[in-house]
Amino acid sequence: MIRRYASAGAVVTTGSLSAPDFLLLDQVRKTGERQTVAPKGRLERGEAPLRAAQREVAEEAGLADTHFSAYLGQEAYTFTDNDGAPAAKTVDWFLFTATTTATTPAEDEGFVEARWLDAPAARQAASHAQFQQVLDRALAVIAWRAARPLPFSQDLSHLVTQVAAEAQAALAGYPEAGVGLCGSAARGDFVDGWSDVDFVAWNLPATSPAATKLDETVAKVSRRYGQRASLRLADAHGRDARQRGDLYDMKMRAVLRRVGLDTAVITGLAPASTVTAEVTDLAGDIAALREFALVRPTSGRDPASGREDARRVLSVLSNAARLLVTHRDPNASLRLPEVAEALRNSDGQLSTLLSDYDAYRRAGASEIEPAERLAAHVPNALMAAQRLVEEPVQP
Repeated sequence: MIRRYASAGAVVTTGSLSAPDFLLLDQVRKTGERQTVAPKGRLERGEAPLRAAQREVAEEAGLADTHFSAYLGQEAYTFTDNDGAPAAKTVDWFLFTATTTATTPAEDEGFVEARWLDAPAARQAASHAQFQQVLDRALAVIAWRAARPLPFSQDLSHLVTQVAAEAQAALAGYPEAGVGLCGSAARGDFVDGWSDVDFVAWNLPATSPAATKLDETVAKVSRRYGQRASLRLADAHGRDARQRGDLYDMKMRAVLRRVGLDTAVITGLAPASTVTAEVTDLAGDIAALREFALVRPTSGRDPASGREDARRVLSVLSNAARLLVTHRDPNASLRLPEVAEALRNSDGQLSTLLSDYDAYRRAGASEIEPAERLAAHVPNALMAAQRLVEEPVQP
């Protein structure tokens, strides 16, 4: 039998978008080997990856005041354990922003020095090649935000951390349950005033006291930090447990498939793989998204309503594009620039519109008129995408 281990770690940055530095720790192991690593360690019993990463940064580097900024995905590999037994390990990586560079390395764990290095120096200093890939993902998130610039939202960090902590208590009677963070809040391209904070819970009855408590927690914390936040519940088949319709089922399936990619487990356990194994109708899903875009007005109302309508229609655009990309490659990156690039050769209309939407978000998504103009093109772009999917493959 293969032994299984789970760890979590963090890429910790100073928060500068133009010239970020990254924290690495020099450690002397019991064998005398010296290595340079990022804060990382095993999950304790019942501990979720987000909490484990926060704890490891505090314990190994003496940094307790850090802010969640993005989820960087999961690394998985196999190895031979010390006694020769086969083993497998997962490491969930997060991007944290530090408010200070003052550190206190844990000498009792062999950490002898903490260094803040720029990206080239950090890449060269890191002992493990896998960290270089994680660092590159962090740099891509930072580069996207540097264009305006869009500083990482501390309100988002506080909201996510508080929901994770209160959810831990709420799920005490449900050992198989968990809560995940998904969407732009997890990917690192969250835009204050535009983006939603999306949570999903699994292995939790929709009518349970725990589900009610989670709803209350999300609503309370959402009000406290002035962010739109919502909680979805998945049933045993990976559909929306509250039976709100096909669009909710579609989003639920998509989100659960991305656990370990860009859906982060912040409380409890990850969902079983069987939850996500359901055949989908790609053309039907895109048609349903297009129908939503058609019936949702995008102009002619008061500014607040017009902005909300345009926001929802543009969300439909990005959802459809991501469905197309993951249909071809389930592990593809779903950050909008990379989705647009992936669709460039097969669906130029959708790719161009998506690039324009990404530029709008990157600029801060503050003006209503550009959003309404972009939203007006969504139904036609989705019709073209639907036809492309329905066309038979030419021999």
